[in-house]
Amino acid sequence: MAKNWHNSSGRPLSDLSWLMEHHNAKIMEREAFCLKIAQKNPCRIVDLGCGPGLWLELLNKKLASSCEFFGVDGDETSIHACRDLALNWERQSKFYCSNVEKEFKNIPDADIFLAFNIMSYIKDIDGFLYELKKKIRPGGFLIIRQYDGALLRIGPMDISARMAIDASLAASVQSSQEFNHYPIDRIYSGIKSSGLKVEEIGFEVFHRTTPFCAEFMPYLNNTVAWTAELISERARKHLLEWHLKATANTSSSSISYFSEFDLVAWLS
Repeated sequence: MAKNWHNSSGRPLSDLSWLMEHHNAKIMEREAFCLKIAQKNPCRIVDLGCGPGLWLELLNKKLASSCEFFGVDGDETSIHACRDLALNWERQSKFYCSNVEKEFKNIPDADIFLAFNIMSYIKDIDGFLYELKKKIRPGGFLIIRQYDGALLRIGPMDISARMAIDASLAASVQSSQEFNHYPIDRIYSGIKSSGLKVEEIGFEVFHRTTPFCAEFMPYLNNTVAWTAELISERARKHLLEWHLKATANTSSSSISYFSEFDLVAWLS
């Protein structure tokens, strides 16, 4: 399990090992989404909050080498990781260590902007989307993908145990100054006030049932460990009991499950 949930700049849930294990757990779904992006034939993609470049690495395999890649992230270690990856790419690419919310002058215009799981860290979503609107090229898109902590569900579980876990986690993180674990309503409000056109909006389901595959296990273990650190002793007991049963299962029957629903929006 990951020992540190923060990246080198202090952002929670952004440690490079956490991001890699999250990425590997969802690799099939992410590759399919990259194919959808590739169908737009962009000439330039800007990845806002690019992290170590995991999405761009997938897109590099799907897009023509004439498409430029730009990555922006506030974490210097992540930017170094991107530059290392890009050494193997046969395309023009640049990476900037910059605050994507405050330093818009460092963000070039683009055919496609990726804003994947960064809205939890954006203080002013309305202002952020308003500024980004100016950078989207004609015919281009801003693509938002965003988890929401309230939309993660594990089970089966007694309803009282589920409520204890959910209520305890919400009480622990809802006043956090580092990130917003429940950002979906803020995003919808921001989209409405931004003047951006909604081309497509909905929820993508990520679902696994037992026996859990090896690629998924590190992400599951990290999610449980992070949650267990933040919730009450009673709630933690329920969570760890479920985890023990779910990971001990070796049969082919679907005894336990893990589901997430990510907001996916294409805006122009």
